[in-house]
Amino acid sequence: MNGKCFIFGALPVVYYPIKPQEGDLVIAADRGYDVALSLGVKPDLTVGDFDSLGEAPDAENVIRLEVRKDDTDVGHAVELGFQRGFTDFVIYGAVGGLLDHTVANIAIALDIAVRGGRAWFLSEEFCFTVLHNAALELHERESGRVSVFALSDIARGVDIEGLDYEARGLDLPRTSHMGVSNAFIGKPSRISVTDGDLLIMIQSKTEC
Repeated sequence: MNGKCFIFGALPVVYYPIKPQEGDLVIAADRGYDVALSLGVKPDLTVGDFDSLGEAPDAENVIRLEVRKDDTDVGHAVELGFQRGFTDFVIYGAVGGLLDHTVANIAIALDIAVRGGRAWFLSEEFCFTVLHNAALELHERESGRVSVFALSDIARGVDIEGLDYEARGLDLPRTSHMGVSNAFIGKPSRISVTDGDLLIMIQSKTEC
């Protein structure tokens, strides 16, 4: 499937560079329903326990979850996207706020990557994605930071090209912080890992 699954979480969205197109699926997670509407987007599905929204919205295709559950509302929305054949996710309103939920969303991005998909979590300050035995091409930009961290015990065969600090065939352990605060230098860049998982965090005012 070529379309994207857009998920809106509960946090306000200021940075909104990628917008749903025809053929995409839009899912609101709890208060993400109001967030989506504030951006002029009508969700195709709304899911949640509605603790943050206060009550289930008067809308079509609402899935109400129990408050006591194993998945977060965003995590459940991701599962709904996978069930409908989507593997490319763009997720807003889910970075910042409660730190534990941001960490949970990094785990969700890793799960998506391991299952053969790709997720971008976007916010005004930074965005992140996770690579699993994969590569990421980034367009040129004059400024901004990019950090690379291992999520597996050792991420093997890490290549970093086109950034201020480059690497070839690096074995990056999860305990290392050497990948923090690399920089764009006005060139196209590429980050890849042969065997393992990488968290890529970008702080830039240009589109991720």
